[in-house]
Amino acid sequence: MSAGDAVERVPRVHARTVARYGAIAGIIGLVPLAIGVGSEPRRALAAYLFAYATVLTVVLGALIQLMMGHVSAARWFTVLRRLTLGATGALPALVILAIPLLAGVRILYPWATPSALPGAMRALIARKHGWLDVGFFIARGVLYLVLWLAVSAPIRHWSLRQDRADGEEAVMLARRLRRASAVGLIVVGLALTFAAFDWLMSLEPAWYSTIYGVYVFAGGYLAALALIAVVAWAESRRGGSLDWAVTPEHFGALGKLLLTFVIFWGYIGFSQYLIIWIGDVPGDVSWYVARAHGSWGALALVVAAGQFALPFLLLLPRELKRRPGFLAALGAWLLVMHVLDVYWLVLPALHPDGIHPSWLDAGALLMVTGFATATAAWRAAGEPALPLGDPYVEASVRYVEP
Repeated sequence: MSAGDAVERVPRVHARTVARYGAIAGIIGLVPLAIGVGSEPRRALAAYLFAYATVLTVVLGALIQLMMGHVSAARWFTVLRRLTLGATGALPALVILAIPLLAGVRILYPWATPSALPGAMRALIARKHGWLDVGFFIARGVLYLVLWLAVSAPIRHWSLRQDRADGEEAVMLARRLRRASAVGLIVVGLALTFAAFDWLMSLEPAWYSTIYGVYVFAGGYLAALALIAVVAWAESRRGGSLDWAVTPEHFGALGKLLLTFVIFWGYIGFSQYLIIWIGDVPGDVSWYVARAHGSWGALALVVAAGQFALPFLLLLPRELKRRPGFLAALGAWLLVMHVLDVYWLVLPALHPDGIHPSWLDAGALLMVTGFATATAAWRAAGEPALPLGDPYVEASVRYVEP
C-alpha cells in the first residue's frame, strides 16, 4: 500500500463515548465541590484553582506544541498534529470554567481584602495596588482567555479546512497556519506568563519570581507532550489510521522532545531555587520555607525525582524511547507528577504547615478534567485522525528517525 492510498483510507475519530464518560466524571466531581463551596469556600476555591491550573497548563502546552509544529514545519509531528489539535478543543470549556475563579477573587486571594491583613502586609499591598486591583485582575483574566481563544480558533479552523482543500489551497493554508502560529506563540506565551503571575503567584503577594511564569509553562508543556504520548499509543492500539501511521520512529522523536523538556523543567526549577537561596532575602525565601519542610518538603522531593530524575534516566536509552507502550506509561507517570507539581505550587498558600488532603481536591480535579475532556472529545468526534490536506502528511508517515 502506498502512502497516498493509505492516507485516503484514514477512518474518523470515534470520540463520543469518551465525551459521555468525561461529562459524567465532571458531574460527579461537581457535586462535592458545590457542597464544599457552601461549607469551606476558600478551601473549595483553592482546590478548584489547583485543578483548573493543572488542566489549563496542559491544554495550553498542547496549543504551544501545535504552533511549534507549524512554525518549524516538523515532518515527524504531522501525524500527531490532529491528536494535539484535539486536546486544544477543551479551551472553550476552560473559558467557562474560569468564571468561578474570577468571581471568587475576594475569597481566594488575601490581597483582595487588605483590611484583614497585618499592617506590614497592607503596606506592601498598597504599593502594588495599581496591579493588585480586583477589577483590573478580572479584566486581565478575561483578556487572557480571549487571547487564547483568538489564537486557537483560526488555527483549528484552517487546519480542518485543509482536509477539504486541493493542492494549491492546502499549501496556502499551511503558510497561513505557519504565520498565525509564529504570532500566536508570542501571544499565548505572554498571556500564560502573566496568568501564572496573577492566578498562582499572587496567592502569596509578598513573594515574587521573574522566572515563575517560565516554570509554569515548562511543567504544562512537558505534561502536554506526555498526554500526546498517551493518546497516540491509545489510538494506535485501536487499529486503523494511527495503527500504521504512528510508528516507533515517531515515538522516538517524541521521546527526544520529552527528554529535552524534562531537562528544561528541572533546570528552571533548580535555577529559581538556587537564585533565591543565594540571595537569602527573607521575603523571597519565605515561599520556599513552607514548601521545603515537613510533608510539603517530602512532596517536593517526590516531584523532583518523579518529574526529572527518573524520566531523565529512563529517556536516555534510544531503544526505550522507541517503545510506544513504554513512552505511554512514562507519559501517564509524568501527568501524575504534573498534578502533584501544581498541587505543591497552590495549596501551601493555605496550609503552610503541611499537606491537608481534602475530598475537595479530588472532586475539583475530576470536575475540571471531566468537562475539559468531554468538550475536547465532543469537538473531535467525526474529524479525521490525520491532517489529510497537510502537504507533509505522506512524508510524515514515511518518517525515519535520524
